[in-house]
Amino acid sequence: MMKLAVKRILMDVDGTMTGYLTASTMDLSPLRHLIELVMKRHGISESEAEQRIRRCGDLDTQCLSEFLPELDIEPSEYFDCLKTDLSKHIFITEDTVYFLKAMKERGIPVCAATTNSRFMTLAKLAVGGLADLNGSPFLSAYHPGCEFRDPMGKFSEHYFPNILKHHGYDPETTLMLGDEPERDLFPALKAGIRYGVIVDRNQKEEYVLRDGGIFIRSLKKLTEMID
Repeated sequence: MMKLAVKRILMDVDGTMTGYLTASTMDLSPLRHLIELVMKRHGISESEAEQRIRRCGDLDTQCLSEFLPELDIEPSEYFDCLKTDLSKHIFITEDTVYFLKAMKERGIPVCAATTNSRFMTLAKLAVGGLADLNGSPFLSAYHPGCEFRDPMGKFSEHYFPNILKHHGYDPETTLMLGDEPERDLFPALKAGIRYGVIVDRNQKEEYVLRDGGIFIRSLKKLTEMID
């Protein structure tokens, strides 16, 4: 079995850490949840609430949670709304729990690399009891799509190069773990990241080398491969 000399892991959230109970991720979008909280808090109409939110900043380059103080919304209230909705649609996979705990025990930092804001990442992990509003003991850093104020977010060609440049991660010992080759594997490899891993829990093989990356069926196998 091949061994990977890894000192840092960048890890996607949706479809990588999570599984799906339904065809949708939430009943209401995060923006809609926030609109309803602002309506209730300030006694204003839906259109007025949305306008107030949009006046807080740029929804294309900022995370909604950044606007909570200006909107006078308690972070815990918004967090609970998101978590409750998410829990009806997603779950944290068993091999994700195994993997995150194993990496923590080995002292290998895992960093979220995702379209999700830090706030939303924590809400999703909270569904599986791996996080709360204040953070997660299993993640050492968060690299949301909005980190570099690029409207393309994680899908920008600059996303992975910016992570490496601004945080000083060594691409030779960094691994990107995701579930979509076009979004996770190929951009990471192009940025110079040595290891790209795609989890496909429906594939027959335990692992297979393809397209410059490693395709695995379970994160338990990846745990065995990481030195």
